[in-house]
Amino acid sequence: MRTPLSAIQLDQSLLELRAALEQLRRQPPAGGWLAAVRSALGMPVAALARRLHVTPATARAYEQGELEGTITLATLRRAADALDADLIYAIVPRAPVAAQLATRARELARQQVDPVAHTMALESQDLSQATRERAIEELAEELIRTPRSLWR
Repeated sequence: MRTPLSAIQLDQSLLELRAALEQLRRQPPAGGWLAAVRSALGMPVAALARRLHVTPATARAYEQGELEGTITLATLRRAADALDADLIYAIVPRAPVAAQLATRARELARQQVDPVAHTMALESQDLSQATRERAIEELAEELIRTPRSLWR
């Protein structure tokens, strides 16, 4: 199946990131990244709070918000800057984009071909399984050429 170039390029650029993601999933800091970096630097919460121009309670709330997933990206970026660190944000598809496109194209093609094949069978014009699968693959090829059509 011919995959759009943008999907291939994205999959290529995500290869190393996927490997890093797996490592990070296996060993995330128990208290969150903000607390881990702050602690590794030997920086008390009060010092982080001063750098952020907030109260120590607010700095602790940021660390808690990271753990709970409620902190905003803007706040996380400010906290990272205060720790002289970079915030890295990425959306990494669970499966390669090319594979997701191929799966979706086949699903849609099957949804279109199966009712036609059923009608043909009722009219004694049965398609063989091989012919049906070939029709699905051909339609999937056509659908994948315009990925936007896969999500209507």
